[in-house]
Order: sequence, then structure tokens, then C-alpha cells
Amino acid sequence: MTTHDACRLYSDWNEKDGVIELTLQNTGPVALSGAKLATTSLFRIHPECEIEGATLCGQLSNYHVFAQPKDAQLRPGERWVIRANRLSHVLRHYTYGVKSAFMVLEDGSTVPVAVEPMTRNGLTGAPRWETTGRHSLPEGAEPLSVIPAVLHADVEGFRDPLLPLVISADAPLPAQKAFSAVRALAARLFAGDEPLYCHGEGHAVAAESDPALPDGAYRIAFAPAGITLTAAGEDGFRHGLVTLGQMLRGARLRPGDFALPETGTIDDSPRFGWRGAHLDVARQFYAMQDIIDFLDCLAWNKLNRFHMHLNDDEAWRLEIPGWPALTEKAAFRGVGEILPPLLGAPAERTGGFYTGDDIRALVDHGAALGIEIIPEIDVPGHCHCVLEAHPELRDSGETGIYRSIQYFPNNALNPAVEATWDFLGNVFDTLVELFPSRYIHVGGDELADGAWMGSPKAIALGERLYGKAETFTLQSHFLKRVQAMLRERGRDTAAWEEAALGGGLEIDGVLLMAWKESKSGRALAEQGYQVVLTPAQHYYFDIARSTEWWEPGASWAGTVQLSDTYHYDPGSDWPEALRAQLAGVQSCLWSENLSMPGLFRHLVFPRLSAMAEGAWCASERKDFERFLAIQDLMPTSAKS
Repeated sequence: MTTHDACRLYSDWNEKDGVIELTLQNTGPVALSGAKLATTSLFRIHPECEIEGATLCGQLSNYHVFAQPKDAQLRPGERWVIRANRLSHVLRHYTYGVKSAFMVLEDGSTVPVAVEPMTRNGLTGAPRWETTGRHSLPEGAEPLSVIPAVLHADVEGFRDPLLPLVISADAPLPAQKAFSAVRALAARLFAGDEPLYCHGEGHAVAAESDPALPDGAYRIAFAPAGITLTAAGEDGFRHGLVTLGQMLRGARLRPGDFALPETGTIDDSPRFGWRGAHLDVARQFYAMQDIIDFLDCLAWNKLNRFHMHLNDDEAWRLEIPGWPALTEKAAFRGVGEILPPLLGAPAERTGGFYTGDDIRALVDHGAALGIEIIPEIDVPGHCHCVLEAHPELRDSGETGIYRSIQYFPNNALNPAVEATWDFLGNVFDTLVELFPSRYIHVGGDELADGAWMGSPKAIALGERLYGKAETFTLQSHFLKRVQAMLRERGRDTAAWEEAALGGGLEIDGVLLMAWKESKSGRALAEQGYQVVLTPAQHYYFDIARSTEWWEPGASWAGTVQLSDTYHYDPGSDWPEALRAQLAGVQSCLWSENLSMPGLFRHLVFPRLSAMAEGAWCASERKDFERFLAIQDLMPTSAKS
């Protein structure tokens, strides 16, 4: 504790005038002079903004450093007010405000600053996070506590909910493996509850194989003498066992609403083969246990793809043999590091990365749950941290500055720098060794218009290949070369929808993710691409759940209420001729805001289950009121 660490920072967004006001109060006993205030936030001040009350003496994206006016002193009890009126975007929620702050004193030392949530228009208030709560089961609804809803059910009666589920001793090996995995899954998700599955006495589940059933499908027949579960393979048995466990748990916790049936049948199968969830582990670092917990929640929702976003401008998270600077430097942020504090980070060095052994453990955990992990290395843009760690990947003759939408300068790997391809070759070798997934995701999104146009090497490459240099034709060249590298390694290419710009990719073996809206996915399908729909207006969970100022989240795609996620019908606006090119759907969680404790849980759940129901079941089986009555029984996880 120093004499200077008793400072408090207030901020206010003047919506009418478009002005952000930062007010630093010195609540300590010593005057401050020659000091600087450093902040991280979600808003970004334009680098050319004329700032009142300070000089912007340092900036990277949403990290700002403000210097006191010359000869100014901030005496005990006084306030230092800073105003700026050129911001990156309109601020809609308090979480756009300052996330962390510290003072840089004259001697270079740093001391933390307490940060209050940003207000709007000078009005006081406090965060009020929207809650979903418990809802009653609608009259006439099936008494089955299953999410996603099953395709067909015709059941009656009640079994004793106190008895666990027991697999028959003569069950085929795939059913036994599925039972072991689901039993362990439920024990992790519902630790402290009475077991849903066990070996010994309980509801006997006989298992039978039927190769004629589709992948992932299952059939459950209930009879007084026992339960018979039929599937073609391990995925189907796993799904059926999860359904049985969900019904049993609902019957235990709410016997007035739900039952494990005595007689009848359930027939069920997934609507889409790709039922995914994405997590950005670059903007914030997630401990291994956090990711394992999240995978468990995906499995209980019958999701089968986990898209792991491993790098961005703000950090690199994967160990690559031969490139130690990526994890020694680009995986950490702090004062004196190649990356400053960003997005809620303190002045001290913070961050982390995943080793090869970490990834192998995650892949094995996912495989036991039927979840394929898709790695993403985002190129050519979103690579500021890579270029800071390895400046030899830049064109040394490049002039001028282009900025990404997040205000990172000159952040794209250069296709005309041959070292780029040595680097990517090593990266892809590592990905192929660690991840058995069919697809490697290569990003391809948000490349700044004007990228490389100050690079003599890139301009020469563009003129040689196309007669002129243009950003997105060079991006197409870059990504086609990446695609060829992956083909040589036996893998297919996934990317965001912008990978279709400037000539795009070779169609065969490519999966593009449409994140802007459903019609952009339809346009990709018309070009011949396989498509996964991830529309921000429905499936982006970093977006706030309401328009309230004190509701956390981002707002660039409006709001994503639970009903927006649930009622979205993927591909309903596509012509029948294109439906075969809709591979599936996926939620996305970008982590810029997730330095705040508890926010992961609030943003993800129960919207994840709402997305999962749309990924699994036919639209005619969906019922929002039924879903609301069950969603509180689904598991949640939280970033520690």
C-alpha cells in the first residue's frame, strides 16, 4: 500500500453530445504531479481526437494513457477531469466503460486505481442484470424435462425417481462406453446430488444396436419391466442416456411437473450435424478447468463442436515448438510487455497459454463426450501480437498506417514476406499434430481495407499476380495458399464469411461461418460453399440481453434476448435447393467484456440451451413456454 493508491476513477457517457468524461479523484494524502492515468475499456478514443484536460500520450486499441497538463497538480480531495468526443462507437451499456486503471508516477512505478461503473447522462445507478427465473410448465405439455426437445414422444406413467439408471451387463461396447462417459459427466455437473447413473440396483436400461438409425439418433422404449435404448453407435447411445438422465433429474427435483415414463416410446435424432459453440480464449485467458466445465455443459445440451479461438490482436494462446516468443511474450500483457494491459488487465504481467499436453487433454475430454474441438488461428488480420513478438514477419520497407476496426495498427501477416509461410507451416504442423478435427479454422475476418497498401513487397506481389495491388485480392491469394498448406496436411479449411472476398477460396472442402446475418450465409451457399450459421443477432452471446444501460454486454448487433435466440429458425429463409449446404449452427462468445466475475455465466446461460434446441430439433417441436419451464434445470459453468 502506497500513499498514492487511494485514487478513484468515475466515468460518464454524455449520450446527447457524444462525450466521454473521466474523473479521477485523489482521495489520498499526497498531491500528484507529472503523473499519467492509464485505462483499459471497450470504447476507443480516436487517435486524432482533441482531448480536454489531458494529453493522450499513449494508445493501443482500447488502452489509453493520459498525461496531466504541464505543471498541473492533483491535490488531496481534488478531481482531474478528462473529456473526449471522438469515440469508436456509440456506448449502449455500462460495460463499455473503463474496466481497469492505474497511475504511472513520475518515477515510472504504477499504483492501481479503483474504478466505478460508467454512468450515462450523469444519472446514478448500479448494474441490474436480467434474470430468467423459474417458469411453470404450460398446461398440456409433455412431462419430459428434456432440452433439446425430442423429435417424437408418446409416453405415459411415472417411474420411481429415486432409483438411478443402470446399464445392462450385456450391453454392446459402444453403449457401455457411452454409459461410463455420461455417468462421469453427470457426476461432475451435479456434484453433491444423488447419482443419476450407477452400477447396481436401479432402472434397468437394456441397449440394442440398430445400424439403420441415423448418426446420433436413438430410440427409447419404456415398459414396466425396463427401458430399452437403441442406437447405431456411441453417439446415439450417449444422446439417449443424456435424455434419460435429464428426465430422471427433472422427476426428482420437480415431481409435480416431470416424470421418467413408465410406458411408451421416444424417437429422436439431430437436425444438424454441426451443433457448435465458439469461445474466444485470446481476449481473456481461460484456465483448463474452465474449458473442461464448458465442454461438459455443451455435452449435456447435445452439442458436438467446440470452436477454440486461439489468437487475436490481444494475445496468442498456443505453444508452437520453435517459436518461443509467442508464449513468452505474446501470451502476456502488462506494463513493459510487448502488449500493454488490455480489456480489464492490471498493470502487472498477466495472461497464459496452452501447452501441447493441455490441448491433448482437452481433445481427449471432448472426444469422450462426442465433441470435436476445432482450432482457430486467425489470419491474416488480427495478428498484432504475432508481429510484435516477431517483427521479422513485417515488410521493413512498409510505410503508412492502416487500422483494424479495433484500432490495431498494421496488424496483418504479409503474404509477400516469405518468413510468413515458414511461420504458418510450423503453426499448421502443430495444429495437425494436436487436433484430429477435419477442419482447421483460419479466420479470414475483419481485414482492414487498405491493409498492405504501404508495403512495397505486397504491392509488387499484387502487380505480378493481378496487374494491380488490392487488399482483398491479396487476401484471397493468402487464404488460397493457406488452404493448399492444409490440404497437404490432410485437412479441410474453415473460415469466417469474409474469406469469400476478393476471389475467395477453392470451394471444395471449405466451410464458411456466416456471422453477420442469415442472408449472408445464403449468399455464401449460392456461391457453392458449405455454411455454418452463427448470426450475431441471435447466436452471439457477448451481445447484451436487453437495451437497459445497466445490463452488461456489447450492443453492435443490437440486443440478443433469450427469445431472439430461441425463435431463430436456421435456414428458414433459404430456398430448398440450398438447404443441403447448411452444415449447421453455432453460438459465439467473444471475451472482450469477460474480465468481470460472473459475467460468463450470465451471458451464456440459458441462451446456450436455446441455441442447442434450434440446432437439434425440428422447428415444429419447439415451444418457448415449455423451454422456459425446463431451462433452470440445465447446468451452468462460470469462468473463475
